Amino acid sequence: MSFFEWLRSVTPDEIKVYYWAAIKIYGSPWFYLGIAVILALEWVRPAVREQRVFSWGLLQDFLWFNLDLAFKAAAFPAFVGFLRLLYARATGGYVVPVLSEWPLWVKVLISFLIFDFLQWFHHWVRHRISALWQFHVIHHSQRELNLFTDLRVHFVEYLVAQVITFIPMFLLGLTPGAIVGTGFVIQWYTRLIHANVRTNFGPLRHLFVSPQFHRIHHSIERRHQDKNFGVILTLWDRAFGTLYPGYDEYPETGVEGVLFAPPSGLSPLAWARDLGGQVLYPFRQLLVMTRGAGSTRTPPRAGDGPRDAPEHAGGPARRPPPGTREPRP
Repeated sequence: MSFFEWLRSVTPDEIKVYYWAAIKIYGSPWFYLGIAVILALEWVRPAVREQRVFSWGLLQDFLWFNLDLAFKAAAFPAFVGFLRLLYARATGGYVVPVLSEWPLWVKVLISFLIFDFLQWFHHWVRHRISALWQFHVIHHSQRELNLFTDLRVHFVEYLVAQVITFIPMFLLGLTPGAIVGTGFVIQWYTRLIHANVRTNFGPLRHLFVSPQFHRIHHSIERRHQDKNFGVILTLWDRAFGTLYPGYDEYPETGVEGVLFAPPSGLSPLAWARDLGGQVLYPFRQLLVMTRGAGSTRTPPRAGDGPRDAPEHAGGPARRPPPGTREPRP
């Protein structure tokens, strides 16, 4: 018996179904066609004309894309399946009685609204709690936003986000195909809003998050920070007062004090060190915060400021105080 045959024999059926659903989606040519379409949009209508489509920043985030793809192919279905097994054991597989009899499209719609709100809330929390911000800062540190920046996410915050995402879907009794498919659609949408594309969606900007809307969220300018947390709908930012009202601004992006400058060559060792440095960065900053807890100085939280640390050094990344603005370099 080969290793893969053995693995197939010991894998619970509840997990296998997620693998089959993932294979149908990620094995589809439409999955890869989407990459070409977004790259074409970046070429035809860039938000920042000086940024090349095939930049070193794109290559840096392309490594994150490959890590994400490998995880989704090898571990993500198992993670979701295992999460569902834990949910079934803890709750007896509880499904909201009323919703279980409703049509699939209604359950998908309700699940989407719950998911979108939870993503907004979890996103907001990652900016307000300093320990979580140290992981999230990896995502925000990119100075050249591109379609792969969406996947520039540390695995720690990714796993936490997925738990928050899928529990409501289990509660609504969605099928594995619906769960994985919903995740697929949402993932491609967020890939678009991270791209270097100049559009605010016109009249639809009042309802949907656009590349311009999300670029404000990634802005390096203090007046834009801690705004526009929405993932797909702008509804939650409007409801909770975190929406930035400007729809024609395309600021520079990044985090002051944190810079992971990509290597300007094709040395595998240099790129491995760059990726490893990003993965280890949050743990190093948490260590700095832990050591600082024993002194009279309080470790900086997300929301504290000003940020005076040198680039990629000098302690945990900080967020500036609301309402202040730092001169542009």
